[in-house]
Amino acid sequence: MLTGSEGSSSRFLTLDDPEVRAAAEADPRGFLAQAPGGTLVVDEFQRVPALGLVLKAAIDSNRAPGRFLITGSANLTAKQEMADSLAGRLIMARVHGLSQGELGSEPDDFISAVVGGELNETYRSRLTRDDYVDRIVAGSYPEAVGLSPRLRAHWYDSYISLLLERDVRELARLSDPLRLRTLLTQVAATQGSETVITRLGGTANLPAATTSAYMDLLRALFLIDRIPPWTPNLLKREIGRSKYVLADTGLAVHLTRTRSATLKDLVAGSALGGFLEAFVAAELLRQQGWSEERFALSHYRSPDGREVDLIAELDDDRVIGIEVKAASSASLSETRHLAWLRDQIGERFVAGIVLTTDERVRPMGKRIWSVPVSALWELG
Repeated sequence: MLTGSEGSSSRFLTLDDPEVRAAAEADPRGFLAQAPGGTLVVDEFQRVPALGLVLKAAIDSNRAPGRFLITGSANLTAKQEMADSLAGRLIMARVHGLSQGELGSEPDDFISAVVGGELNETYRSRLTRDDYVDRIVAGSYPEAVGLSPRLRAHWYDSYISLLLERDVRELARLSDPLRLRTLLTQVAATQGSETVITRLGGTANLPAATTSAYMDLLRALFLIDRIPPWTPNLLKREIGRSKYVLADTGLAVHLTRTRSATLKDLVAGSALGGFLEAFVAAELLRQQGWSEERFALSHYRSPDGREVDLIAELDDDRVIGIEVKAASSASLSETRHLAWLRDQIGERFVAGIVLTTDERVRPMGKRIWSVPVSALWELG
């Protein structure tokens, strides 16, 4: 039993419990009326789709905010049997894994820091390539991040097996857990690259239409995130393919059977680039939830091959371009696409940033900087 801010009693129920689920199915109206004057918290709400219409009626009869808090391990709107979207009656909030700032009990708001002019050469990072690899491998799931590597591997295997063999069947009955896992592994192996659906599906022997549907399932389960293309019409024709990244980098490393020692090796660890870009994207997606600056995250590629790994576009159309490099330094040639973007959009360009494993901030031209990755959670 929970206690509300004014002393009113609230209640927590999970539809993972068979008895609770049976009660919800037998009397959905009575089920939702169990915390009068307080907050009813219902976990795994998607397990009883019939509750959707009853919840809509309950909200319409009493618009007082905070009466219900519903959560789930899958996107509620993706449930095929959900009779109503509840649009206008719910505030949706994506709960990501723990950010690096949360893990360190420090505030992290990188985009606001950049907009506020906090980039300067006094910042120093204490982290090395090995430290970044350790953070990538540890991931962001609260239950797994503190485990030993061996126990974490067992946790990931159990988590994925249960999710793909049980939860996914509630979203789409005609799904193949083995092919879904193959597809998820392929996404993990190609992070940092634009996604070609036909090529991706070929590894799991899936046609393009089924591959797209399976990708939607993986997104509904919060296993992958989509980074859409930024198409500002700077040129006559721009590429419109999305990038997909795993929501948890530790899971990506596990699925691809990549060894931590390999990623730490300067010669053999070329795969670190893709994992590091996914790590940066995941951190920025988490910070979207609390950043003082609202921003959309995308990526850019022009028809003639100019690419910017990540684009943070603010509400007022200003732009921060971000490149991610696993190297400990950035050359001027690696800033040329950011410089081109700056020249194309003029004053809309707030800053161009090359994130590296270097220990310090270095100016690389007008409004362009080389910055340690750790600034993502230490600068804001």
